Amino acid sequence: MREKGQTTIVSAALYTLVTIAVVAIVLQIGIPYLTKLKEYGEIRKGETVMKNIDEIIAVVASEGKGSKRKVNISLSDPMDINGASDLITIKKTTTAEIVSPRVKKTQGNYFIGTNIGVNAYSSNLGDTNVLVIENEYIYFAVRKLDANTPITLDQLVVRIMRKDDNNVLNATLDFCLDNDCGATVNVSTELKKSGYNLGKGHIIANVYGASYSYKINFILESGSDFVRIYISDLQ
Repeated sequence: MREKGQTTIVSAALYTLVTIAVVAIVLQIGIPYLTKLKEYGEIRKGETVMKNIDEIIAVVASEGKGSKRKVNISLSDPMDINGASDLITIKKTTTAEIVSPRVKKTQGNYFIGTNIGVNAYSSNLGDTNVLVIENEYIYFAVRKLDANTPITLDQLVVRIMRKDDNNVLNATLDFCLDNDCGATVNVSTELKKSGYNLGKGHIIANVYGASYSYKINFILESGSDFVRIYISDLQ
């Protein structure tokens, strides 16, 4: 398994008025003080770049269709402009702990955080509606089910894929209670929280059998190359 610490600064969608974020620093014992100052300064530089971009976006949006401006950007870290999620992202690997792991500090539509590389959203795989949690290593999808949808639990997980080589796991993931495998049960599924750049993704499957009920929890954390699965609320 792999864990990778990255600090991410994100600006919201183009043509959206946004405000600059307040950044919190958590100092980590054992890291040289000058290194902390240097990395914090680089983070602040990234914030300044985002602030300048935001101000230009606001001007262009106010002027209407056809308006444009030139943006000069000077960064040592990669910047990504994602039209699908309407996010502008700067990622930086740091030695010092700038923000607590998997915590996002937000003000307006700017945020800064560490290990916030999980996306959780609704989608489609062919004709199947699915709920997806994914990070840089894993794509994991289950069926999107309304309340009291009858299925067998081997139909719940639709796809598990490694993103480094796009290798899809060709196997069936099944769940049994007291060796009652293959029974038809009523199931609904939900995302605990949807969105982009999350610390973790959490899908909950609510299972209702003839004389029992429980929840199947699927959790994918940022930087992890595995999905954690556990049962809760057994009644």
